[in-house]
Order: sequence, then structure tokens, then C-alpha cells
Amino acid sequence: MTKQAIFHVDNTEGVVDFAKFLSDLGWTILSANRTEEILKKAKIPVVKEQALAENNLFLNDTSGLIQRIMSSTFIEEPNSPANQSGGNIGLICMNVYPTLHNINSEKKFKAITRPFNFFVSTILRNAFLNYENIIILCDPADYKEAMVQLRTDNIDKEFRIYLAAKALNLVSAFDGGIASSILMNNPDKVQKSFLNYLTYPFEKQYMLPKGANQHQSSCLYRFPGGTGTVGSLQKQQGKELSYNTISDISFAWEQICMLSQNLKNQFSVKTTNCDGYNFETQFTPLTGTVFTIVVKYKSILGACISSNTLNSFKNTYTYDTESVKRATVASSAVIDEAAAQEIAKGNFAAVVAPGFTQEAKEILSAVKKLQLITISRISTSDYEMELINGGLLFQTKDKVLFDHWDVKTKTRPGQVIADQMAFGTILSMGSRTFSAVLVKDNTVVGLSQACKSSIRAVDVALSEALLLKNQNPENMQLNLADVLVCDAPTPLCDSIKQLADLGLKAIIQPGGTQNDEEFINFCNDHLISVIFTNMPHISY
Repeated sequence: MTKQAIFHVDNTEGVVDFAKFLSDLGWTILSANRTEEILKKAKIPVVKEQALAENNLFLNDTSGLIQRIMSSTFIEEPNSPANQSGGNIGLICMNVYPTLHNINSEKKFKAITRPFNFFVSTILRNAFLNYENIIILCDPADYKEAMVQLRTDNIDKEFRIYLAAKALNLVSAFDGGIASSILMNNPDKVQKSFLNYLTYPFEKQYMLPKGANQHQSSCLYRFPGGTGTVGSLQKQQGKELSYNTISDISFAWEQICMLSQNLKNQFSVKTTNCDGYNFETQFTPLTGTVFTIVVKYKSILGACISSNTLNSFKNTYTYDTESVKRATVASSAVIDEAAAQEIAKGNFAAVVAPGFTQEAKEILSAVKKLQLITISRISTSDYEMELINGGLLFQTKDKVLFDHWDVKTKTRPGQVIADQMAFGTILSMGSRTFSAVLVKDNTVVGLSQACKSSIRAVDVALSEALLLKNQNPENMQLNLADVLVCDAPTPLCDSIKQLADLGLKAIIQPGGTQNDEEFINFCNDHLISVIFTNMPHISY
């Protein structure tokens, strides 16, 4: 009796060569729809299987096919139901693309709840129960090994189990994508209770040469639907991306997205003056400006907003040029020739931007081991997660800079200072707590993160700023910083007193310490504007 193979694939990689291999061995290929068309175009004999057709509305044919699958045997039995129905099904080559769907209409909802390939998960799930007799192939990466074993007609049992498990993995991802799409269509309910089971179908992109360290192995998975940084990431130059570089690229671009989404357009915050007067503080839209950031191991080394790409980069990288090598630099604007010439002088691992001019590419192509990455999409996820020992922490993403300002001092911040407060807050949100950011002329001049306390964070930021100033004697007579941003409640300390003596103009922090009144009185005496947000930004 002829052996039969079912073919129905969304991922067509290698499917023609594999089907031709089976056909040459005498197998009968059963298929329908697009897969049938592809195989027939390649001159491979195909028998139409109605159970796989898109117009199979009543599932009668699917039910019959499942019965044949369940009764098929690896060793041919002439009286088996499968053989009596016209052939013994020995192989299923079937896959789909699991994804999350944006449900924005009733028509879209119906399409999701009854997709054209709704029968795939049913067929694969039942085929799993008969894995001892049926080879189930869902991944083109397994075709080669399957052909090797089929030539000898001796299929290893462990290989069958491995393939069957991968089939269930695909089924769970496919069904999970549909379920999550429907449930996530009501974000308010989800954010209050969250899903009972976290079933986002993350898709394997490729293996990485190593993990964060040489002795670790790693792999890159992509969020379904191609959203976020990975969805639009394209490598323009360089070898394989490493685990650490991908991590830094994603982190750096996320800061650019946060700035763009919050400050590119008109943004305001409700504000209460120290005398109880209510008004709105408006921030200057950053349209037409360039934001550059340098990171390493997901730590911010420098950042700047300026009027052009060159100045933005130069002011960013003057923060720490000696001790840091192989960092990642990201820009919100296309890298031009002038900026490329400056970047080429440094020792960077990667440059990330929406694009590169031809002149910039030619300059940077001469830099060994430098990877050029383009990312065009401005988007951030709604959730964030952290793997812990034995579990997963999952929460909504911290994307709100502040919802209210309390001006605690008689001196109110002017427009330029208010804008720098918003800029510094975004950088603080991207830094591990406890953190402190010192900003001057829209440039980071001192930054600390992952400190033991909020006081220690200010100490470290101050020491970094003093180090930078000592490296630039021309700045010795100027004030050290304009704005201090703290991500957690911070009491009055010696470093804040020293910053006041060095010309600090404003402080923004959540407030809520035991000596808030002393803090406010000190700042009033030194004409420093103080904003309490009542909103910590704790980050791990």
C-alpha cells in the first residue's frame, strides 16, 4: 500500500525539495490551497485533500482525515482502517505562523476566531497521539535529518518523540496567540487581573554565538507580529550580533522611543504652586532635534539632545571617553557624514539609527568590528517581565513620566529647566534604582545607577560630574549642572549642598522623606526650584 504524506505549510522554506524527495521514494503527496499550488508548480504530483481546503466548512472531511491519521501504522497492515480508506499516512509536514492579532473590528474578530487554517492545531494534536507511527514535521530545520532516516526506512524513536513534542509546541503557540489576541483586546481588564496563563508565541529568530559570557549559550526570540525593536531591526554591516550587543541595542532604542513618544509632541503636566495655585506646565516639543545615547551592559554612559546629529553625538560621548570601550551608540536621526567621521574615531561595538547616508556607510565600513544597525519603528511594549528562579515577574511598563507636579519652592522652574527635567526623568526611568541624573544644556554631565541608596546615587552622580569638569578646564568657571533628577525619595545630604554651591538650579524627585521640610527650606534659601512628583520610578 502506498505511503501518504500530508503537506500544509505557511513556512515554505525547503518544502519543495522535501516533497520531491518523498515523491521520488514513491510517496503520495496530499495537499490543498497554497501549498498544493507551490508543489504543482514545481512539477511534483499532488493529490488534493479536501480536509485541508479553505472551503471545508463542516469539518466532515477533517474528521475523516483525523481517523485515518489515528489508525495509520508504521508497519503496513492490510486490514487497518487507514489502508482500507486508500493509503497509510506515514508523515505530516504542517506548520503555521503563530501571532498576535490586532482586533479593531467585528470582521477582524471573526477572522481570528475562525482562521483559514483552524484545522491545523486539531490535526497536529491528534497526530501527536500516534507519534510512534507518524513522522510529524513542523520545522524546516528538521527536513534534512528526516530525509537521512527515511532513506534507510529506519526512523529513530527518539527523533519521532522530538518531532512530536515540537508539534505540540507549535500548537500551543498557535492557540495561545489567538487566545491572547482576544483577551488582550480588553487591556483594562487584563491589567487588573492579568492572564491565567502567559502564552505569547515568541518566535525563534536565530541562535547566538554565545551568551553574556563565553561559557553560556543563547538564542534570540522575537515578539509575535514583529513589534518592538527586534521587529524592525536590520543589520547593515558587521558579523553576527552578540547577546550583549543585542541587549544594548534594544535598551538604547527603547530610550529613544520613550523620549519620542513623550516629548516629540506637545506635552503638559498639571502643576500646583507652593501657594496652592493650579496651572499647567508645558514642555517644548522636541521635533527637529536629535537625541543620542551611549550605553554598555544596559547602563547609560551619556546622552544629549541637540539641534543636529554631530553636536548631539559629540556632547554625548564626552561624558566618558577613556574608560569605556565597545559601547553601543544610538541616534534618533540618520547618521550623516560629519557624525560618521566622529564616530569612527571611537571604539564602538554598534551604531543604531533610523538610517545612514551613503557617505556615512563608506566611512564606517572601514571600522573593524563595528556593526551598523537600522531600526525604523518607534514603539515600546506595554508590559515588561523578569525571569526569576522558578517563576516570572510580569507588570505593566513604566511609561508615564509624571502625572502631577508639586512646586515646593518659591522659585519656579523656567521653560528651559522644565524641559531638562523631563529629559532627565526619561534617563532616570531607564537607569536601575537607585539612580540620579545631572543634566546641563540637555546633556548628561553625571549619572549613577544601581546604587545602595538615593543619597549614594547623588554622591556618585556628583563625583562623575566633577570628574568630567576637571577633564575640561574651560568649564571650570561655569556651573556644574542645571538639574538633578532622582528616581526615588531623596533627603537633604552633603552632595546636594555641594551641588547648590556649584550652581544647581532645580531638583525633581518623588518626595516623601522625613526631612522634606528641611530639604525645601534649604532649596528656598539657595534659589533652587524643587518639584515633587509623588511618583517614584523604581527599576531593576
